[in-house]
Amino acid sequence: GRELTTIEGLEGPNGELHPIQEAYVEHTGFQCSYCTPGFILTTKALLEEQPDVSRDEARAYLAGNLCRCGSYVKILDSVMDARDRLRGA
Repeated sequence: GRELTTIEGLEGPNGELHPIQEAYVEHTGFQCSYCTPGFILTTKALLEEQPDVSRDEARAYLAGNLCRCGSYVKILDSVMDARDRLRGA
């Protein structure tokens, strides 16, 4: 009785990227991309729960995801941009 969304489930009907995916691409919030699906889906959950999240709150929320390449600054930049895109800024 539950729904599961994968990274592919975020794409629009014609293959267009979700605003969160767009933000990650624009800010290069990935390097090897191994962790990217987890970070993007965690970002989606975060922004659904806290649409006005601060950078420090995002850092704490994402703490359970590990990036072996150390792209954390770019990942946080991506999250903040995604937040703004979803708010229409």
